Amino acid sequence: MSKTYNPSSMLGELSAKMQIWVQSLHKQVNGNLSFSDPVAQAPSSAGVNAGVYTQFAKSNGSGILIRVAANGVSGTGASYNWPASGALTIQHGLGRQPIGFHVVDVDTASFTCYRSAAPTAQVIEITPSTNTASVTLHVF
Repeated sequence: MSKTYNPSSMLGELSAKMQIWVQSLHKQVNGNLSFSDPVAQAPSSAGVNAGVYTQFAKSNGSGILIRVAANGVSGTGASYNWPASGALTIQHGLGRQPIGFHVVDVDTASFTCYRSAAPTAQVIEITPSTNTASVTLHVF
């Protein structure tokens, strides 16, 4: 995303209320938008995932970050674990059908995953190439 034009040079041409609105919009777009707000981290005993954020709250972006831990791994604080086989159904909480998802963090090499059913306003179904990876997904 590109930055907005700084409105300071044209403030004399705007009404006081318009100045406040334009400046607040400029401030939000230039550095205050986020995918999600992190609220919990994996414990220091979590090996390669120690300190990795595992829980997220919806922020001012139009998506959500969701942590999925490896199958059979417990105590990470992740919202989900990959199943032993097949797809994982994630309750995304967007209140609308998501456009898609990105993998934004993964703890193993050569990991892929794909959407295995049409998403709905409540869920998205994702199948991993391996269930031994812990990942953070951005569902948007």
